[in-house]
Amino acid sequence: MGGKRSWTPLGVLAWIVAGAAAAFASEAAPPAGQVLGRIGVSRGICVVLADRPGEEVLELARRSELVLFVQTTRAAAAKALRASADRAGLLGTRVTVHHGPWSRIPLADRLADAVIVTGSAVAAVRRDDGEVRRVVRPLGRIVYPDREVAIPHPAGVDDWTHPYHGPDNNPLALDEEARAPFLTQFLAEPYFVPFPEVTVTAAGRVFKAFGHVGYKKRDWEWLNSLVAINGYNGTLLWKRPLEEGFNIHRNTIVATPEAVYVADSRSCKKIDAASGEVRGEIVAPDAAAGRVWKWMAIHDGILYGLVGGPEVRDPTRRGARTEAGWPWRPMTPAYDSEQYAWGFGRTFFARDLKSGRTLWLHTEEEPVDGRAVAMSGGRIFFYCDGKWLGCLDALEGTVVWRNSDADLLAAIGPHGRAQNPQEGFSTTAYMKSSDKAVFFAGPQRPNLLAASTRDGRLLWQKPHGNYQLVVREEGLYAMGRTEDSLLIEPLTGEVKQSLGVVRGNCTRATGSIDSIFARGHFHGGGMRLSIADHRVERIAPMRPDCHDGVIIAGGMLYWGPWMCDCSLSLVGLVGLAPAEDYAFQMKADDPVRLARLCDPRAPAAPLPLADGDWPSYRADNRRRASAGVPIAERAALAWQFEPPGKMAPTAPVTGGGLVFASGADGAIRALDAATGSVRWTAYTGGPLRFPPAIDEGRLFAGSGDGCVYAYEAASGKPLWRFQAAPVDRRINVYGQITSTWPIGSGVLAAGGKVYFAAGIAAYDGTHLFALDAASGRLAWHNGTCGRMLGDHRPTGVSVQGHLLLDAGRLYMAGGNGVSPAVYDPSDGRCLNTLDDEWAKAPRGRDLFLIDGQVTAFDRPLYAPKEYWRGRYFARYLLQAQNERVLVRATLGRLGRFDPAAAGQKGPTPVWESILFEQPEALALGSNAVVACGKLKDAGGDDPARFGVAAYAIDDGRLLWQELLEAMPAIWGMALDSQGRVIIALEGGKIVCFLGR
Repeated sequence: MGGKRSWTPLGVLAWIVAGAAAAFASEAAPPAGQVLGRIGVSRGICVVLADRPGEEVLELARRSELVLFVQTTRAAAAKALRASADRAGLLGTRVTVHHGPWSRIPLADRLADAVIVTGSAVAAVRRDDGEVRRVVRPLGRIVYPDREVAIPHPAGVDDWTHPYHGPDNNPLALDEEARAPFLTQFLAEPYFVPFPEVTVTAAGRVFKAFGHVGYKKRDWEWLNSLVAINGYNGTLLWKRPLEEGFNIHRNTIVATPEAVYVADSRSCKKIDAASGEVRGEIVAPDAAAGRVWKWMAIHDGILYGLVGGPEVRDPTRRGARTEAGWPWRPMTPAYDSEQYAWGFGRTFFARDLKSGRTLWLHTEEEPVDGRAVAMSGGRIFFYCDGKWLGCLDALEGTVVWRNSDADLLAAIGPHGRAQNPQEGFSTTAYMKSSDKAVFFAGPQRPNLLAASTRDGRLLWQKPHGNYQLVVREEGLYAMGRTEDSLLIEPLTGEVKQSLGVVRGNCTRATGSIDSIFARGHFHGGGMRLSIADHRVERIAPMRPDCHDGVIIAGGMLYWGPWMCDCSLSLVGLVGLAPAEDYAFQMKADDPVRLARLCDPRAPAAPLPLADGDWPSYRADNRRRASAGVPIAERAALAWQFEPPGKMAPTAPVTGGGLVFASGADGAIRALDAATGSVRWTAYTGGPLRFPPAIDEGRLFAGSGDGCVYAYEAASGKPLWRFQAAPVDRRINVYGQITSTWPIGSGVLAAGGKVYFAAGIAAYDGTHLFALDAASGRLAWHNGTCGRMLGDHRPTGVSVQGHLLLDAGRLYMAGGNGVSPAVYDPSDGRCLNTLDDEWAKAPRGRDLFLIDGQVTAFDRPLYAPKEYWRGRYFARYLLQAQNERVLVRATLGRLGRFDPAAAGQKGPTPVWESILFEQPEALALGSNAVVACGKLKDAGGDDPARFGVAAYAIDDGRLLWQELLEAMPAIWGMALDSQGRVIIALEGGKIVCFLGR
């Protein structure tokens, strides 16, 4: 894509600056306003190549909604820009700074909307612009001081222009680039959406229509809306309302490079693809039998429509459900009705889009079912329920044939109701066409059958109609749910092969040039069927949404978003790109992974830890959230620290009189525990999801840039940096520039070693490491656990949470495929076996010792701030424990339990509190336990309240309680040796409470 990829590992860390920069001409960066006009976008990802980037970069960020990736060859300039971006509150969220050569920009192919080239980069890029072209998306721009270069749209890629790909309703994209295997290109919002959902694409834009059924408050923002999304980096481009009461799950949306056409009960709107503004409107001809649009297609500049009379207007559902999942009934009045309500019309017409002239109009005597209209080979095929199958000449609008043969109508049969998880939605189109046959199958159909496009005669039929069809040159793929999936000869019905697999429930099957995609069976995520050998692969972390399935377009593949609470690791909109020749099980023996930043023989200055300090995530390597320090019986706010910009913080850690704060801005700040003043600040190259760890005077941090950093904890002096990511390839992860292989596990330091894992999803590859803590030298590397069944089977351990060390075993939260993952800490061997590729596991980020066993729970690592319950596994748990005390909390409850009885089903608490609606963190001291989180709702319309409270261990007495101005971060609380209670709040503020 965008030129041949270079998967040479570690090229960035290996480069040497030879002082040649001064030989290039220096050109100043233009003003921000001028730049915005030249790059043509104000949202998205923009690369800036500059020798000494400064205030002009920050101004560009302030005057736009761009996420800027700024690259310089000068280490001092990178350091200075990080500091100034930090002071401006832009670091890590709007501005990412990278130090590296002009010859390598560490972004995924086609991720950037534009590259601005300044200074010495101009001459370098003009000599060889291949790398810059590689990272810019099609139709994006390279901006030089004196000109702009537009990147052409590539040949061989496909667009998904209609809801079922094309007017034939065959969900097959023959995109030459979208071939397996794949790598993650972006993870993007929205996380969850209402339904139904309809997706079309054109020229690198993805258009999604969201319907009128929202079971949960998280859906409300997206009800009855149309959005445009950048197909290469996931940026939301625009959003506009759709007509309320009109069910969008039909063929009434079509995308072109210039416009997206959206029809409803009144007209078809021509909406500008770039801006979302309405540029025109098409109404049904005066002679039509109705004004409501039932079906639509565009081919060769001609719009074809089916219109009819008024239909049921289904009310919008704005539900407030909090339980996992959603019911199929009750849904909405029209969906619940026994009489199908939508999409029947009588008048077809054709309109020339350029001239606006109606070319022809044809009205049927009987209503045509819009779910059974398909167009191919210059003909429109349609079905009038129980009456006939018909065919129109698309050029003239004349009837070519009608077939009302009894055997044909009997084979098509009566409509089933559908509306259940195994079959799916009644609104699904159930007819597809090819040049030689029309096929009937779907959730409402009693039979699978084919009819001839020459005259409509029945060619063959088979019992059971609940198949999802993909028509390919080698045959008809019929993906069954209750019946085995089949490869069928399209014209005879001969079963060429039984595929030995069933799809997962109702989700639509779709096809690419080398694959059939469906939801995995047994709620196991996604499924890929290889066309070459019919091997089935599991894609565990995510699933396709029910209505669309996997969308293939522009060399990309898209999953979601969806409305369900399936227990999956990744939610939202997931974009994958072809991996080409990437080596998924790359070894880590390249010495340039390690950058020593000081004399490795020099010992780190001591940072003595005392009893009660909290030097790692949840206090210790067993994650017990306990410290042997007394908690004051009364407390008050001692100090607070607010970072320059809002960001998502990690939990704090403490030691040696310091509090270490970190988060999504990539900065690590050492605060004086007594005053909250900043002692030192260090910058990594990406967001942190878990806090640093302190050991033997060193502080270790795992960053979203794919590197682990070691510092002298007392002073912040850099000691070494190790690149764990096999390749420096950065992507968009929910709005932040992050490595494909971030240090998603955090770090664990023990016995002179530092342990950590790089990765997100198993299919990208998972890399677990142990390094010598003092020198950063590699002790061992496991790069195979993400693909436990071999290099060509993308099933295994994902990096979906932290590490835990107990009883000589190293554990990691591995996502919904394998979790917890278990390793031998001496050599990194994965001790799990994967006997069943489709086995489910808890998706959660946090591990706990439960009755002597390490257990993962439900809350995912990559998810919205507000917790939404998943299905199948234990859900929400907080736990703090020492040798004699066990405290647990869940939604609405907190209590102390007898450790000896805690393994029993439904143990009785020693004492219990119901103060918190959603407790977010616990910290156990020697005499009390501290909890913080969202307080119980006081009722009415009062805003949410947040607080922290301390309870006496013996009897649960409330010792003290204080309000907090925001929700604490997940496990965002720590103690220190002086009994201080330090809490990180959403947005990044740190507050400290101390006895009074």
